Amino acid sequence: MLGKFPISIKTIENNFSYPFVMKKNTGSQGKGVYLIKDQEYFEEVQELLSESDKKFNFIFQAFVDFSYGKDLRVYVIGGRAIGAMQRSSAKGFRANVSKGATVENFELTPEIEWLAVEASNILGLEISGVDLLFEDGSYKIYEVNSNPGFEAFEAATSINIPEEIFRFISIRLG
Repeated sequence: MLGKFPISIKTIENNFSYPFVMKKNTGSQGKGVYLIKDQEYFEEVQELLSESDKKFNFIFQAFVDFSYGKDLRVYVIGGRAIGAMQRSSAKGFRANVSKGATVENFELTPEIEWLAVEASNILGLEISGVDLLFEDGSYKIYEVNSNPGFEAFEAATSINIPEEIFRFISIRLG
């Protein structure tokens, strides 16, 4: 759910149960992301927001406990999932590499490929990083990034992202 300041606690509570995730709709590297555990903490976070933060819209997402501290990043280029990595948090629920998460290659399955490619296609993205959460033997699309970083992805998968993008552009222009 998308929301803007001032945030109506009642509206959010009507659509989400605690805990849930609240984050700025712009940003990267896990900055501006909060795990809202209860109403008291939700109120405290709102009080702590600076005036500049209040100009941003916020995204509210259900918290998937089953995937606590781990997720998958699938890189999609030109309608093709080229690889996946698992990110595992060093501490807390955010599995961002900038927050100390470790990464490792993760084998693509037909389900993972389909979810990532379809999410990218629906959003009209030629290049994307699709974040999937683990959900009781399956996966759930959590976020699609239109400008995903690739340094950690390359380290985990040994896939050269600039080379893959160049190959895609060459075929497209060819």
